[in-house]
Amino acid sequence: MSSKEISFEASMLSLEKVIEKLESGSTSLDEMVKLYEDGIKLTHACKSKLVAAEERITTLVNENNELKEVPGI
Repeated sequence: MSSKEISFEASMLSLEKVIEKLESGSTSLDEMVKLYEDGIKLTHACKSKLVAAEERITTLVNENNELKEVPGI
């Protein structure tokens, strides 16, 4: 896995491929450990991107017949 910033979608696709390889049962122990480590990194990257996206979302709330923006979900 490169240190370049990749999109959420690309991270998820890579994570799905890692899971498929791990579930195939045809990998060596060393490769399984490497895949697991890559999977953990991808999971953390996806979670970070989701948290950042949630922080950018604004919720509209109707308060006393006025719309008010509230940060977050």
